[in-house]
Amino acid sequence: MANITLPEGAGEDRERMWRLRPEMGAAADAFSAAVQNTSTLTVREQEAARTRIAHINRCIPCTEARMDDMDAHGLSESFYAGVDAPDGQYSVRETLAIRFAERFAAGVEAFDEDFWAEMHGAFDDGEIVDLAAGCAKWLGLGRINAVLDLERSCPIRLKPSASAKAA
Repeated sequence: MANITLPEGAGEDRERMWRLRPEMGAAADAFSAAVQNTSTLTVREQEAARTRIAHINRCIPCTEARMDDMDAHGLSESFYAGVDAPDGQYSVRETLAIRFAERFAAGVEAFDEDFWAEMHGAFDDGEIVDLAAGCAKWLGLGRINAVLDLERSCPIRLKPSASAKAA
């Protein structure tokens, strides 16, 4: 049950919540769509960071969200389950994306020169902005879902960005 009184009517909790502040809902939806539809990171890099943030947020709908056609992107349930303790199934960039997401959630103090050197060795500046914007979306909007205890009646299915690089 949501921690706020949601407007009556049709729609998922998230949709009904934004009816309380439609201008913010429109902005949140536009930001979310821009991150989801234009990221140039690989699907696996995005999903590694997104899922780690979902676990940090303890957002159940986000944790249970899956990419459409997982097999085509080299994704499996073990991929999603392993992001909290990355092992050999993740590339260097995927592991860095997970570590970046953790640090992003922890705050600026979690970043140090050594980590930035690793990031710049693997990602260009535009990709780092891309990853940071994704983390901002997943942390902020996912945290709203978790804190307000918003429910979903069906699992979230994600579509890959048309701009995503091949793995």
